[in-house]
Amino acid sequence: MENIRGDGFANVPGNSDLRGDGYAHAGADVKAPDVHVHSAQANVNVDPNVVDVHATNAAGQQIHTGWISSMLMDAESERNFLDFSCYVIIAAAVAVYITLHFLPSAYGRYASRAFGILIPARIAWFLQDLPAVIIPLYIFFNCEHTQLHLINYILLGLFLVSYIQRALIYPILIKGGKPMPSIPFLGALAYNCLNGYVQSRYLTRFAYYVPMEIISVHFLAGLVMFLLGIGINWQSDAILRGLRSPLSRGSVEVEATSANSIGRVFDQDLGVDGAGPGGPMPTNHTSASRTPVGQSAGAGYKIPYGGMFEFVSCANFFGEIVEWWGFAMASWSLPALTHAIFTTANLVPRALQHHQDYLNKFREDYPQNRAAVIPFVL
Repeated sequence: MENIRGDGFANVPGNSDLRGDGYAHAGADVKAPDVHVHSAQANVNVDPNVVDVHATNAAGQQIHTGWISSMLMDAESERNFLDFSCYVIIAAAVAVYITLHFLPSAYGRYASRAFGILIPARIAWFLQDLPAVIIPLYIFFNCEHTQLHLINYILLGLFLVSYIQRALIYPILIKGGKPMPSIPFLGALAYNCLNGYVQSRYLTRFAYYVPMEIISVHFLAGLVMFLLGIGINWQSDAILRGLRSPLSRGSVEVEATSANSIGRVFDQDLGVDGAGPGGPMPTNHTSASRTPVGQSAGAGYKIPYGGMFEFVSCANFFGEIVEWWGFAMASWSLPALTHAIFTTANLVPRALQHHQDYLNKFREDYPQNRAAVIPFVL
């Protein structure tokens, strides 16, 4: 009986074992160009650039990994590398979580030249998130699609939608923002390169989903969670942008989300038309009374209201966390779980810092029923 697995290997009937990595195991010698023979009697190592080797699944579809696989590594080696990369990301998540509990984030209000040269906010956002768009697109358009099911396309599409918004749309929407120090910028860039490769390579080469899995509980629940989370994230960012008066000049407390980065731009000290801090501060936003979008406490600092801000201080972070745990549930895979873990480890300590800053600035005026990032919990 044929046994097709989601790890890029196919077992086919007979005394042969044909893999997507270009290795065929047979009970007899196999002749082919550039061939090395190995099995009980013989070994066959077929150069995938010379001989195109395919297995078929139960529907008669060919399963092969395409020319990009031969440029990288065989399937078993690459799967081991992906697993290793996931464990590296998890270890990094633990390190980031612990570090951010003891040290302030090296960006935004904490940004200084001690963490490297300063990069303009829009450029930093664009460059550090762009690899999470380019790498998946490159892999997708250079892989064989015959082994992909609808779920593979949906999951990769969700990943790209999120990162296209971050890399290409959000930098246009932000108004000013403090520069990003080069050290956290490089950390974010490295993570997005590795994570973009891990997520897209898994979904295009190793993730095998049966057609009926599209109506499974874990996929549908995860899809709903992802859409809910990304909706909360985008709505929260819009609310935060709405706090910025075009006439005000000074510090507006807004932290734009980005779970995938070790350090992100904290949009404060915003001036007119993106100008930097400085100059006289207006007094027209110092009332402690609630307004439709927020209230301020002098110097332009405002409390956001609306949406999930009624429950948490960092609604944008909450949406980000829900989004990627939904993705992990829908994918039901180690790579997606890894990204969700890193998201949580990176955002929770930052949200706690941000929440404490709100309490320190507004004191009794700040809504006491708000949690930091998880409603009613944390």
